[in-house]
Amino acid sequence: MSLKQYRAFVETVEKRSVSAAAEALGVSQSALTQNLNALERDFGFRLLVRSRSGVHLTREGRRVFPAVQQVVQADDALRKTVSEERERGGHVIRIATFKSVAVSWLPAMMKAFQSDHPEAQFKLFDGAYAEVDEYVRSGAVDFGFVSLPDTLNCEMIPVKADKLLAVLPKGHALAEAERVPAKCFGSEPVVSLVDSTNRDAQRYLSSQGITPDIRFQTADDYALISMVESGLGICITHELVLRSDRHDVLIKELDPPAHRTIAIAIPDLKSAPELVQQFIKFVQDWTKGE
Repeated sequence: MSLKQYRAFVETVEKRSVSAAAEALGVSQSALTQNLNALERDFGFRLLVRSRSGVHLTREGRRVFPAVQQVVQADDALRKTVSEERERGGHVIRIATFKSVAVSWLPAMMKAFQSDHPEAQFKLFDGAYAEVDEYVRSGAVDFGFVSLPDTLNCEMIPVKADKLLAVLPKGHALAEAERVPAKCFGSEPVVSLVDSTNRDAQRYLSSQGITPDIRFQTADDYALISMVESGLGICITHELVLRSDRHDVLIKELDPPAHRTIAIAIPDLKSAPELVQQFIKFVQDWTKGE
């Protein structure tokens, strides 16, 4: 009996088809059938019956299937743990990040860091604020970029203040104004990010006692600006987002002004791999020139 045979058995039962199981495992049907036959010989009884409606478990197969499935799942979990530990102790730096940092900062950061550390490899896990928090909380990454304040129970290393700015369509009544009063977001149609990614703008407007008239929502920063460009409303977004954006819109300071603080969230900096510590120090120095 072998794990290869166990996997052939589990995949065939779950797919209810030898051909589908063979395709999923990347082997030929004949090779998969040989593994199934060998497992039945080792067990001493039939496990599967083929019919026009697919592949079905025998009585004996139903009894042993849960135990075999657990063995396969345990092997998957072990392989995942080994892979993660190899990365943690090696040269892979795993980073959770929201989109604007992934687009505007990290490509240049990683390239510059690799010039002095060619052994460094990077794996990015991007998502909204809540997803970044979960990546850090679960230990799936070495650290994450977050916006303060954040509820994660770990070390927070502030790296940069990022302005919140107003974005208006061309021809807007405030086109000549130097600043956009916060109260405008309570009286005009507003385009917004979905709630899980919009907490900076929400916090700002709430501090001003304003309930925005949100007409359109999206999970993507750049779709947000495209909606403003099309005249669907006005929005608040981050300077870092606008840096790499090419939409034909008006960008104005807010009145009163506001910003988010971008920080690095890491469970324990001192116990992090040496290469991760070096990269975080590099990020701190790099963002001073931004």
